[in-house]
Amino acid sequence: MRSIFSTVQSLVRSGTKPLPLPGTAIDVAQQTLEVVGQVHNPLCLSVADLQAMPGYDWVRLTSNTCEGNAQKAQKKGYRGVLLREIVLKAGLRSDDPKGWKRAYVVARASDGYVALFSWNELVNTDVGDAVLVVYQQHAHGQTAAGEHLSLVSGSDRHSGARQVKWLRSIELCSIFG
Repeated sequence: MRSIFSTVQSLVRSGTKPLPLPGTAIDVAQQTLEVVGQVHNPLCLSVADLQAMPGYDWVRLTSNTCEGNAQKAQKKGYRGVLLREIVLKAGLRSDDPKGWKRAYVVARASDGYVALFSWNELVNTDVGDAVLVVYQQHAHGQTAAGEHLSLVSGSDRHSGARQVKWLRSIELCSIFG
């Protein structure tokens, strides 16, 4: 695996994980990610499909305190595929050769939460180098129980706004059709 960066991100309060329904086991291997919208190749990617693509690791430090006490910080790691690579694999469908200038990507969670990225941001800036579709999470070398497909944007100043848990679909859209 290649490492896109190994740096201290802004220290944030650990988030709570969504709870599965009682009696329901989470099997990340059975989850799929749909890539839909204005695409040449609609995709339905399994975890095995994602694992077959070039993978990246991302590690950040998290803290349970607002002060960012480094002694209480924990390493949290993610393994996944760059969102940019998935979007490029699907291909933007547009009659206008400059349609990409108006394109954007919607990452949608199963609970309706969304995160937005412009096409330009993913393909032409450093932001695209740090947006991962995550298929494995780990802390201290251990794989976390209750994994789920998710999306993290590693270059955002505040990590929570565009972090999508329970990622269900990626949609390519365009302003003005």
